[in-house]
Amino acid sequence: MSTTLQVTQLEKAYGPQKVLDGVTFDVPKGSIVGLLGPNGAGKSTLIRSIMGIVEPDAGDIRLSGRPWSREAVQGIGYLPEERGLYKDMRVGDQAVYFAQLKGMKKADATAALRLWFDRLEVQGWWDKKVSDISKGMAQKIQFICTVVHRPSLLILDEPLSGFDPINARRIIKEVRTLAEEGTSVLLSTHDMPSVERLCDQVVMLDRGRVVLSGRSESLRESGWDGTQEVLFKGTDMAFTIALGALAHLDTSGPSPVAGIRKAKIRLREGVTASALLSALMQSVDIVEFIKVRPTMESLFIGAVERANTTESTPAS
Repeated sequence: MSTTLQVTQLEKAYGPQKVLDGVTFDVPKGSIVGLLGPNGAGKSTLIRSIMGIVEPDAGDIRLSGRPWSREAVQGIGYLPEERGLYKDMRVGDQAVYFAQLKGMKKADATAALRLWFDRLEVQGWWDKKVSDISKGMAQKIQFICTVVHRPSLLILDEPLSGFDPINARRIIKEVRTLAEEGTSVLLSTHDMPSVERLCDQVVMLDRGRVVLSGRSESLRESGWDGTQEVLFKGTDMAFTIALGALAHLDTSGPSPVAGIRKAKIRLREGVTASALLSALMQSVDIVEFIKVRPTMESLFIGAVERANTTESTPAS
C-alpha cells in the first residue's frame, strides 16, 4: 500500500519546551488515521507543521513519497478547528473563491460545488450571505470547501464539533466515501466514538511523543483483558459454581429480557474462552457469550497514564 503522508522523527521546541519529540507515523493511501491526545499533546503543532504554518526543528515530512513542498501542500484539504468564513460574502461566491485558491477553474469549481451543495442539502443557501446562515450550516459549507478539489490528503480537526447527530452521521458517511475513493484522512479529535466508527488506524500523542499507534482493531484486540459478557438462563448460584477457578465474576444480575441473567466475567490467566464456555454449558443455558474488547477511550487513557508513569519514574 502506498503512503500519502509520512512523518519521520519530527521535532519542534518553543524555547525549553519540546512540543514534538521524535514523532513518526504514516497515513496510507485511502486510510483514515485518528490523531489523538490530551490538550497540549502536540496535535495542533504537528498539523501546522504538515501544513507549513510552523517550521519543525528537525525530522522529515513526505507527501505521496516526495519531500515536503509548498506545491504539494496545495493538494491537501485542511479543515481547522477554528472555523472561518467571510460573513459578508455570499456563500456560493465564497466557496468558488476557496476552490480557485486550490487551483480549480471557476467553471469547474462552480459545477463541482453545485453537486456537493445538493449532496449535503444546502443548495438553497448558495446566494445567501454567511451572516444569514446557522453555525451548523456554515460548518457544512466549510467542509465542502475543504473537499471540493478532491485532495489526496484530508486533514480534519474536530470536524464533528457542533453538528447535531443527523448531520454528524452525514459527514461521517462522506468522509468514509472519500477514503473509499482514495483520499487519505488524518482526523484529529477528542470524540472517541467517532474514532471507533471511522478510523482504520490511530496515533496517540502525549507530551509530544507517540505513546501508541497501530490499526484500531489490532490495538483493541491486543488490549483485551479477558473480559466476556455472558447472557444465560439459570441461577446465579449454578453460574458462579461453574465459573470455579476459571474466571473472576465482576458483575451479575438480570438482563432487560425476562428470564435471562447477565454477567460480566474476566478469564483467569491461561484460561481460554472456549474452555470457560464448555464449563458453563454444563450448568446453565448460554444465550450469548460476547468478547468485550476495550474501547478506544480506555486504550487512550491507559496509554497516557503509562507514559506519564514512565516519565515520572526515576532511572535506577
